[in-house]
Amino acid sequence: MGFLTGRLGVYRLNAGDDFFFEPTPGFYGFISQGTTDCLNEAIRMLADHIESRTAPVIEEWKGSYDPLVTSDYDWTKDKTPPGMIRYRGPNHSRIEINIANKYSPHIMGGILAHELTHHFLDLKGVSHADVEENEQLTDLATAYLGLGKLTLNGYEPISWTQLKQQKRIDYTYQVGYLSTEALAAIIYQVCRLRSISIEIAKRNLSDSALNLFEGLDERANEYHLKKQLVGDRQCPHCGTFAEFSFIEDDDCIYCSACGLEWNACLNYAYKKRKSFRHRIRSW
Repeated sequence: MGFLTGRLGVYRLNAGDDFFFEPTPGFYGFISQGTTDCLNEAIRMLADHIESRTAPVIEEWKGSYDPLVTSDYDWTKDKTPPGMIRYRGPNHSRIEINIANKYSPHIMGGILAHELTHHFLDLKGVSHADVEENEQLTDLATAYLGLGKLTLNGYEPISWTQLKQQKRIDYTYQVGYLSTEALAAIIYQVCRLRSISIEIAKRNLSDSALNLFEGLDERANEYHLKKQLVGDRQCPHCGTFAEFSFIEDDDCIYCSACGLEWNACLNYAYKKRKSFRHRIRSW
């Protein structure tokens, strides 16, 4: 988030509660037609929403015609990306979207958001040298620009079954470069940054996406309190003056002396803070 803020600023500062593009049932119904004309109109709608000067052009898919219903198609060897973007010069890019994605309007919407964000970031000269990290940055940027609901809904996988040589084979297909939990947390942080109600962020999300927001407020407040505990202080467990710190990607803080996770210290600090507030009110 800090990297994008540094390169783009607080984008669309005056958007207010209209910051997020709303993926309504009508929008999903429109793109579910799957035609190139419909998808080009849809991506222009998204470009207008994020105030992009231009939009990429979606071309006809040139890959396998309809692999989801082809009984002899080997999905274990399929390495084709959901979407491919090619840059033809400044402000000009072309997109092909894998035809398999037409079976899920949610996935299709997520791909449109992702590929448009690729285009937009290229216009701004924003990228990462590592290919995988650049894809992750692009998914993160969809939330930063206001297309995050499309991306989060699009993370929901689809499953199907094929019979091959009298055997039933189950397949699951999913797009995305971040975890669903991480993307939901990013959208939550965008709401806090822009003072947008979390209830607005929940509009037009799928049921599975909505579940990801349960308890985010509580976890965010707990994490904020833990950040305030980072540093050198006395451990209430071992009594040593040691360092409080996060370890790798863990949201917990640990004692550098005894190595235990300090929930007890967190509860202690919370009670101490409540007691301090009570004394202030009493005065």
